[in-house]
Amino acid sequence: MKKGFALLETIIVITFVTVSLLLLYGTFTSMIDNSRKNLLYDDAANVYKMYFLKEYLELNQLDQYMNRNIVSLSCDDFQFASCSSIMDDFQIDHLYLVKYGLKDYDESTYSSSFNRYITSLSNKEGYDYILVGEFLVDGEYQYASIGVMH
Repeated sequence: MKKGFALLETIIVITFVTVSLLLLYGTFTSMIDNSRKNLLYDDAANVYKMYFLKEYLELNQLDQYMNRNIVSLSCDDFQFASCSSIMDDFQIDHLYLVKYGLKDYDESTYSSSFNRYITSLSNKEGYDYILVGEFLVDGEYQYASIGVMH
C-alpha cells in the first residue's frame, strides 16, 4: 500500500515540476525576445537624433508632407543644403513620416523589420504623425521615432 502511494506522489511531483519549468521557460523566452526587440527599437541616442531632426524639419516645411499615410522622405524633399550632412552625421539610412494608427498599407513596399516596428508603436500621446528613422548599424536596422503634431 505504501509503495503505491510513494509512486503516485512521485508522479505528481514530477508533473508539477515539469509544468513549472515549462511555464518558466515560456516566460524566459518571451523576456529574451522583448529585450532583443528593445535593442533594435528606440535606442536613446537615436531618439535624441530624431528629436533634433524633427525640430529642424519642422522649420523647413515638414507639415506639407502630412497628407498621406506613409511618406518616405529624402533630402530632395527639403530645400536646405545641410540635409545630407545631417542625415550622414546622424547615420540615418531612411526617414519616414507615418500616420499614427496606420493599419492598411502596402507592406511589401517596406522591409519586414520596418513593418514590425510600425505595428509595435502606440499612440498614448495623441500625435497625428510619427517621424521614423531607420538606422543601419552592424548590418541590422534599428529604429527610433518621435511624434509630430499636424
